[in-house]
Amino acid sequence: MTQPTPSLDLTSCDREPIHVPGSIQPHGILLALDSETLAIQQGAGETRDAVGRAVDGLAGEHAEAVLGAQAVHLIHSAGVQSTEPLYLGNIPAPADPSRHLDVTAHRRDGVLILELEPSTPHPETAAQTLATVRRISAELDAAPDLARLVQAASREFRRLTGFDRVMIYSFLDDGSGAVVAEAKADSLDPFLNHRYPASDIPKQARALYLQNLIRVIPDVDYRPVPLVPPLNPATGRPLDMSDCSLRSVSPIHVQYLKNMGVAASMSVSLVVDGALWGLIACHHASPKLVPYELRESCKHVGQILSQQVKAREDAERHRQTARLSVARDEFLEGLARAGSTENGLLDAVADLKKLIPSDGAAVVFRGKVSQASYAPSEAQTRELADRLLRSDLSDPFATNSLVRHHSPAEAYAAQASGLLATVVSHEDPLVLLWFRAEHIETINWAGNPHKPAEPGEGMGQLTPRASFETWKETVRHQSRAWSIAEVEAARRLRRAVLDLRQQAALKELNVQLRRTLADREVLLSQKDLLMQEVHHRVQNSLQLVNSMLQLQVRQTSDAQVKAQFEEATRRIMAVSTVHQHLWRSDQIQSIDFGSYLEELREGLLEAWGQAWAEHIKVYAGQVLVPTNEAVVLALVVTELLTNAVKYAYAGAPGPIDVIAREDGQKVLRVTVEDQGVGMPGEAAPKSGLGSRLVRSLIGQLGGELEVKSRSPGTAIILTVPLAARTNHS
Repeated sequence: MTQPTPSLDLTSCDREPIHVPGSIQPHGILLALDSETLAIQQGAGETRDAVGRAVDGLAGEHAEAVLGAQAVHLIHSAGVQSTEPLYLGNIPAPADPSRHLDVTAHRRDGVLILELEPSTPHPETAAQTLATVRRISAELDAAPDLARLVQAASREFRRLTGFDRVMIYSFLDDGSGAVVAEAKADSLDPFLNHRYPASDIPKQARALYLQNLIRVIPDVDYRPVPLVPPLNPATGRPLDMSDCSLRSVSPIHVQYLKNMGVAASMSVSLVVDGALWGLIACHHASPKLVPYELRESCKHVGQILSQQVKAREDAERHRQTARLSVARDEFLEGLARAGSTENGLLDAVADLKKLIPSDGAAVVFRGKVSQASYAPSEAQTRELADRLLRSDLSDPFATNSLVRHHSPAEAYAAQASGLLATVVSHEDPLVLLWFRAEHIETINWAGNPHKPAEPGEGMGQLTPRASFETWKETVRHQSRAWSIAEVEAARRLRRAVLDLRQQAALKELNVQLRRTLADREVLLSQKDLLMQEVHHRVQNSLQLVNSMLQLQVRQTSDAQVKAQFEEATRRIMAVSTVHQHLWRSDQIQSIDFGSYLEELREGLLEAWGQAWAEHIKVYAGQVLVPTNEAVVLALVVTELLTNAVKYAYAGAPGPIDVIAREDGQKVLRVTVEDQGVGMPGEAAPKSGLGSRLVRSLIGQLGGELEVKSRSPGTAIILTVPLAARTNHS
């Protein structure tokens, strides 16, 4: 029976716990100490030659008993608190004082970790090291661009370290890496411009490259030396060796290096804006120990190179942004002169190509398509715009492989493999699109990128690929990538077009407002002419009726009839006051009811006499009331005041307050309250002409009337809903 081929799980590399290998490389010694007592908890390395004792006999011993008083003094003097390894100095090896050991220390999970490595027999002086680093820094600073910067860095780094090959390795957006610079021995085949798949450096390895800026493997054929005991007795867990330079290396990575023919390696991280930009990768054909002081120089040069890379990229981005800004400003000036922003965009679509370098461009507005140069068909462009309008993709949307996001794009990949697009408006659909044609590229991979691992000896085990010979791949359906500055240019153009549209809308609104104001002036003028004529007629008519009533009052001797005539006179005067107010107002649809009540009070005082002036008070905020309803309310208030005079004070002056306000329930509340003797039966008469008039008028307004007896006096509360009035105010 044929056995099934074991499946290869490439994600196993990403899950390998490389920060807790439980062992170290044998060129040094690692000791884990209790941070308070300095008692040794774990140890690893060839301790017998250095300290004269086997590693399995160190647990529980004090550091001074094993390393000597000088080492303990260095520990106390440094006051180690950080996870970043700190160089303490060098000490003579207790078992062989002619040898010296470099000592570094750091803390992790409450454990003090010491690492001891052989010192250089004849180290450079500090002045010599500084002079070397300054010379390299000057060489890097003199490089005119990024390409020549990284090439100079590879050359100077090889000169500094003596490795057979030094490569500057840059990570790309898809996770793969490219060798962008190389300095090597003449006998070696070049790797310059070769690409490496993302799987060559797993995720957790990249995380450690950010944490530890330098990593050294002096001999790939080393045998890992285990920690004794395996678990830390204080934590009960494997020792976290993330920051240890002696940490044992992943067996997969070791085999990877062996497959490349590498016997020793060193890598220095290049970190730009907190992200791993790339690596300085160093390879040697024979074992090579890199002492501590040289590693520190390499780390410092790596940091200088990282800063220079950032400066060059920022400068290039700034230059590109400046060029794009000039083009955008010129484009917007022309667009602002167009009668319509949208029509201007449709007409100037060819200029969009100049705005952001591209092979074609399109504007889609309300389904209408305008295109320039290389672009899909109108139907295909419209479909793309509709997809962008419906999707939750980021804006601007940029891709150099449109087919990955939109499978129908394969049909027009030659014209538009790359897309940069921004949705200016979803509500009034407006989309701007830039296209880049297919850029067929041949990539030189260092080995087959589609075969990053091969079956191991056991079921499901992996070994890294053994071949690093140049493997060519032709890449289709891709365009030149959009730069950060170009994507930002699309974002800024979107904002600028939005501003132009808003300015155009505001301009149109101002035109409409001026037209509305002009219409209102005409209406007011017409109203004024009409009201002047009507005013004279109404006032004359009211005066005529009032004169007739006064004549009747003088001619009758019946007190009850005389009282009725006098009451009718007051009501006519109230109507006259209302009319006078409306005639003077420049408001057509609504009036301020508080001011209206003040004028009503003044009109009543003319009829009742100034003796009432200090007694009748109006308390009202600003409440807008439709004009037609204000007339009715004024008549009701007049009637309520008349009743208060009649029933509370029998015609003699007394305090009467009129309170009008809008409460939180969209209700106009008008209260007329006195401090008199009150109404008969604690309620307004229901049979009199005045009471019937009041209730009829309140019914027209949809309001309610409530009578409350006070001690002394009576309060009559009128409530009218305001919700129906909001559209009039």
